[in-house]
Amino acid sequence: MSVDLNKIDLGAIETLARIKGEHDQLSERLKAMEAQREKVSVEVYQRVQDDYRRRMAELASQAAPLKQSVGDLYRSLRTELAALEASFSAASLDREEIDFRHALGEFDEAETKKRVEAVDSRIRTVGAARAQALALKERFLAVVASEAELDGNDEDTERMVAITPPMLSEATVIAVPIRPGTPMPVDSAAAASSPAAAASPAAAAPVAVATPASPMAPAVTVGAPRASGRSSRNPDATVVFRQGRLEPRNPEAGSVVQTLGLKPVSIGSDTGCDLQLSAAGIAKRHLEIVMTRAGFSARDVAASGQVKVNGNVVQEHVLADGDTLSVGPAQFNFRLL
Repeated sequence: MSVDLNKIDLGAIETLARIKGEHDQLSERLKAMEAQREKVSVEVYQRVQDDYRRRMAELASQAAPLKQSVGDLYRSLRTELAALEASFSAASLDREEIDFRHALGEFDEAETKKRVEAVDSRIRTVGAARAQALALKERFLAVVASEAELDGNDEDTERMVAITPPMLSEATVIAVPIRPGTPMPVDSAAAASSPAAAASPAAAAPVAVATPASPMAPAVTVGAPRASGRSSRNPDATVVFRQGRLEPRNPEAGSVVQTLGLKPVSIGSDTGCDLQLSAAGIAKRHLEIVMTRAGFSARDVAASGQVKVNGNVVQEHVLADGDTLSVGPAQFNFRLL
């Protein structure tokens, strides 16, 4: 589908730019605090640090649904840009071909001029649209830390779709198509409140999720109504997940609140990691958090034996809301949004 570059709504981008500016400012203040740690009491230091981190978490929550809508626009823009790049390349080759045929004596001066004028007009039109699309792309990328935040697809989650049902305005949820043969999650608010329960083979009904702020709130059920007993498996049925985040608990964990969504998140000392940690004892690629049908799974990809959940060493573990995740000396709170 062609995108009208002149009609792209940039309102969400402008809001994200404001949020990112505030988030970056708080992040810088957290870094500056470390140098002045000895100048204030422990209580005041902790109070200010907790306030900054709370405000950063609130900004991350505000940004999450905006990134989803902006991501949809960005992927459409990227598709349009790819088409414009192909058209520009094709027009440039046509221009080169005209000159070549003229050199071979196939076209006389008049024919060459006519053809050149036509193809040059194409090059100017497509080139202007291409430049506009590239400028828009830069505006999109300026409001996020990396392009991955706007890219909702990868080889493991190609068919996943992010949705926000009306009754779940406080939570961003992600619907994941279940392949035939996958056990159906239980149809209860209690089971739905934990992503880990979505993998339970105990029942065969669609999952329901209530808002985190009110467990007794009306639930939204994805899929067909439950029939008595077990029903035939619908390959397009969905399991609903909420997005998550990692909140730093100590200085070794840095100051970045990492949002967790469709794409795997890598944690380590390498600059190529999504969340880079500089504390001693952190491997280049230490931990990976991936979305599974059971929820967000933390994997010790370095096989370090230094990944812990609530103090227990784990190789791979599905995180629950409120868990404490340790990566070497760095500690994080895991939260569901």
